[in-house]
Amino acid sequence: MQANTDPRPVRRIHPPTDVLETDEELILVADVPGASSASVELLLEDDVLLLRARTERAAPEGWQPLGAEFELPDYERAFRLTTEVERERIQAVVQNGRLRVVLPKKLPARDKIPVQG
Repeated sequence: MQANTDPRPVRRIHPPTDVLETDEELILVADVPGASSASVELLLEDDVLLLRARTERAAPEGWQPLGAEFELPDYERAFRLTTEVERERIQAVVQNGRLRVVLPKKLPARDKIPVQG
């Protein structure tokens, strides 16, 4: 049996995603099996958050693949944010094939107005 070396086109899919909201933040949870923190790219331009993640399939060290039917896709999805967020406080973590992005909301400035009496 010979190794399958036919290059296949990369498939890109929209990862299944939940978007949650609290008073203080937006939370995005996306399933990205096969992606690592090094392969995930998040871009925030204006009010659009773009998620891209590449997957790589590698045989365990010392193993030679003889066939490859299981295909991991790359991921790409854009989200239009309806709330302003604090860009410098955005946090993202990939763990066990799940990406969690926390986008703190930009809270309105509140100035106390002195009242004369």
